[in-house]
Amino acid sequence: MQNRQDIYKVDEAATRAAVEEYLLQAREYTVTEYIPEEANVTASYSSIPRSTTNVTSDQTGDLASANVDEPERRRQHVKRANQAIDRLGARQKRLIRMRYMDDDDVLDLDVADEMDMSPRHYRRIKSVALYRLATALGLIVVID
Repeated sequence: MQNRQDIYKVDEAATRAAVEEYLLQAREYTVTEYIPEEANVTASYSSIPRSTTNVTSDQTGDLASANVDEPERRRQHVKRANQAIDRLGARQKRLIRMRYMDDDDVLDLDVADEMDMSPRHYRRIKSVALYRLATALGLIVVID
């Protein structure tokens, strides 16, 4: 009997998309403020007779919980993204921050020019940085 280890194949496009989505979401959370939801003040009228469902509804409690939990979830998302980026090398860190975290609508070509890199060299460094972030953030997508 042989011991055989199957090596997982990584879906590179899906992994890259997952990391980019995570970073862009962190950027959005950084520049936007969460607007708390508010409870309805008046109940709406319904002509449909009520039935007993034995389910209670606490709209105010649910909203209060969401209004406390959502800002914390956003802070943790941004903190986790920053921690992962901080573990990268200097060039990779600078590239990722310039491309995804510092400003809106930045193109790869603009970052490559600003970093004095050829487009090919830029793509190589970016690819390695995204793979390292995917590993750190647990976002690697495996092909079945």
